[in-house]
Amino acid sequence: MRPRARLLLAAFLAFTTLDAWSGISPGEYASRRARLVALADTDAAIVFHAADFRVRSGDVSYRYRQESNFLYLTGISEPGATLLLVPHGVALEGKRWQVLLFAAAARAREIRKTGSFQDGVVLDAGRFEDLFPSVAGSVRSLYVSGIDPAFLNDWLNNRAIFLDQESRQRLREKFPSLRIRNAGPLVAGLRECKSPQEVELIRSAIRVTGDGIRRAMALCRPGAKEFELQAAVEYEMFRQGADYTSYPSIIGSGPNSLVLHYDENRREMRAGEVVVMDVGAEFEGYAADVTRTIPVSGTFSDAEKKVYSIVLKAQEETIRLIRPGLRWSALDAKAREVLAAAGFAGYMPHGVSHHVGIDVHDAGSYDTLRAGMVITVEPGIYVPENDTVVAPAYRGFGVRIEDDVLVTPEGSEVLSSGIPKDIGTLETLVGKGKTDQAPKSSSHTPP
Repeated sequence: MRPRARLLLAAFLAFTTLDAWSGISPGEYASRRARLVALADTDAAIVFHAADFRVRSGDVSYRYRQESNFLYLTGISEPGATLLLVPHGVALEGKRWQVLLFAAAARAREIRKTGSFQDGVVLDAGRFEDLFPSVAGSVRSLYVSGIDPAFLNDWLNNRAIFLDQESRQRLREKFPSLRIRNAGPLVAGLRECKSPQEVELIRSAIRVTGDGIRRAMALCRPGAKEFELQAAVEYEMFRQGADYTSYPSIIGSGPNSLVLHYDENRREMRAGEVVVMDVGAEFEGYAADVTRTIPVSGTFSDAEKKVYSIVLKAQEETIRLIRPGLRWSALDAKAREVLAAAGFAGYMPHGVSHHVGIDVHDAGSYDTLRAGMVITVEPGIYVPENDTVVAPAYRGFGVRIEDDVLVTPEGSEVLSSGIPKDIGTLETLVGKGKTDQAPKSSSHTPP
């Protein structure tokens, strides 16, 4: 494909994706913008810009993925758009507008025609340069989304070029009295508690992730490569309409099960080992994050079974604590308490929980649990081969179990509870698939 044709195709594909995020209504997006405007000072403005294409190599770009705050506020999954929020309003055509969206001319016409942006005015992208100076000159504070990437590596001169700092400095030179602030924390406060529509999209992401995990369990066997399980998981995700993986799939067998963010997925799996599958689909902009640890040959050894049971107990007791008002730190403390009581203190080198949403490690505070949060609970035990404390049978492998949990007004709901994790069921499922059957995906149309 010629470079120009490739760029035109990329632009067309991005152009056609606005209506793809159908799980969130236009009214909810408008409510998010209104809440953000209410959080800002009346003498401030807030500006967000859509992500640009990222170059993979030469004239080839990575598949487009929108900047998360812009996606949260607009639902638009294409480059070239800008959102400007001005609490005191901007006078245009006899009316004051608090919400202004700038998009390519053709897209702006389409948005105006569909009426999907009724709380604001939709303008051609070129109007931003005309209006922004007057807005910046009329406010005391400007909240901005950060430049991405924030810095470049000038390796010839052994220095980092901080684009975000340079951008802010130039703004200060143009508008000396303007205070430049980071818009991220304002939006994070909105994003940490999910609406019912968001929860349903996360459920969908978890559902297709779970089906992918089951497919991988069925195909797992000694002699298979880690990437075969990755392919099985991701095939099922995409077959059912996932847009992306929410992070690079982690399929770590044997010694690789000890590596937290291992994603090379090239090793041949061997009998007697475990494999950690940490995977997640992104479905209409929302992520899943689930981990299952399974025996490669279909049966856990006694030592593996003991470690697995301890990790499962730590997870179950931690989940039972979850309720609104609980301190985040209590989750980590409970998991470590259970592991320590079983003789495995100091073998979990990570936290036990994080937010999940538009990003797999989603925006939000880590102070107190609130109803509507979706969080992970993911205890693990990782004993290196050269450990000298625990018995040799427990060395050289890791076990992690991770589920996505909704904090409800009464307590919690494990959204990923349908994905098998008890030992008996895992040993029944692993290795029971047909490895010589070609996938029947060519005629499948995602929902």
